[in-house]
Amino acid sequence: MRRRWEPIPIAETTTSLYKRPSLLRRLWAVAAGSGIAIVIGAVTAVVIAFATGLLVMTLTDLLKK
Repeated sequence: MRRRWEPIPIAETTTSLYKRPSLLRRLWAVAAGSGIAIVIGAVTAVVIAFATGLLVMTLTDLLKK
């Protein structure tokens, strides 16, 4: 049993045109993105340095035995 086919009504509306963000908003986005990148880079560098130091200490202890 198939249902009877009925067309679906479509409503057309107009939309506003694309408005570019202001210069201040774009500069704020660049500054915020740069700040986040610097913080993530610093945290990554600290984690890598800690892991490398731990690895060197562990291997040095193994050589002493």
